[in-house]
Amino acid sequence: MKLAIYQPRVSYYVGGGEIAPLEHAKFLSLIGHHVTIVTTRAGFINLSNYFLKFKKENPQIKITFLDLPEELKWIYKEKPGSRWIRWDYESLNVGRLAFEYFSKNKFDLIAVHNYADLFAIPCGQKSVLHLHGYPPQGNYLHELLAPIPNGFIAVSHLIKEKWFKLAPIKKIEVATNGIDAGYFKPQHQSVFEYDIIYVGRLIKTKGLTNLIEAIGYLKNLPLRVAIASTGPEEKNLKKLIKQLKLTDRISFLGYIKDEKLPDFYNSGLMGVFPSYDREGILTTMLENAACGRPTITTTACSMSEFLKDGYNGLLVKPQNSRDLAQAIKKLYLNPKLANKLGRQARKSVETAWNWPAKIKRVEKIYASILNRR
Repeated sequence: MKLAIYQPRVSYYVGGGEIAPLEHAKFLSLIGHHVTIVTTRAGFINLSNYFLKFKKENPQIKITFLDLPEELKWIYKEKPGSRWIRWDYESLNVGRLAFEYFSKNKFDLIAVHNYADLFAIPCGQKSVLHLHGYPPQGNYLHELLAPIPNGFIAVSHLIKEKWFKLAPIKKIEVATNGIDAGYFKPQHQSVFEYDIIYVGRLIKTKGLTNLIEAIGYLKNLPLRVAIASTGPEEKNLKKLIKQLKLTDRISFLGYIKDEKLPDFYNSGLMGVFPSYDREGILTTMLENAACGRPTITTTACSMSEFLKDGYNGLLVKPQNSRDLAQAIKKLYLNPKLANKLGRQARKSVETAWNWPAKIKRVEKIYASILNRR
């Protein structure tokens, strides 16, 4: 297949919705498909280290840049991830450039990874939309754009059901994301630099307030917590930490470079990812699991589609700081249990969640879309 992956943000932003398209590109190309990534470039955009590393390591994948004019600079002055409308501004304006490109360059299939990016698809060009999450409610755009793609793929069964309620979509396939188990792998160390690690954007729905409150309930335990990444909630979170007198327990490390992530996951006794809304299957949870570390997450969203409570991690009630505290205490006081859950997590990844296995499902759906009349 001659495939295009259209993702305007993938060149400069790193999140689950950006990592997955790059992994699709990598593993689809490795099984013989011709893949072109179509994304953005401008003097006012700093390409991410993650993207630059990917580009260097995958020379077989063609990268086509849409060079943005200076008059679109206003969109990028606002930090991504703070307001959803910021993404929509980008999708609409960059979509006009992408529409011109796709009108002149034909592909068997264009894969899109954000709903509003469908503005870029010309009539007569087959496309598929990957659904990585869901908004709190539907709007007219969801109804307006629903007829454009020839197929929909959700990254979890929960997201599939949510979208059936949000937009007039008749059929949605499910293809869960995977992880590169050859890159994220255990280091089998017995001494940990941190007791708890967190990786992910600092936004409300990630549940970091609950994590901090949980540490507050466990002041009798000398817990060492590392929070990696940045986001709009950083100031509020630091304020809460100060109020609870936890500044000596919780460290903010900022953005961790991709090449250092496996070491970081392996430096923690456990990974805690207490998201409570609008998530697929957390990439960070899969990365942590691939490194053989146990995960604590919530029963909300899609996490239970991978994590089985008491088998390869622990599930807690969403937005429940006391429940989270009890789970943290359980693993901290029982390192043998933590290591057992970590081994089972790694086994789960190797058995069914490694990208080479997952990409076959994506390939199969793409082929079925191409065969439709």
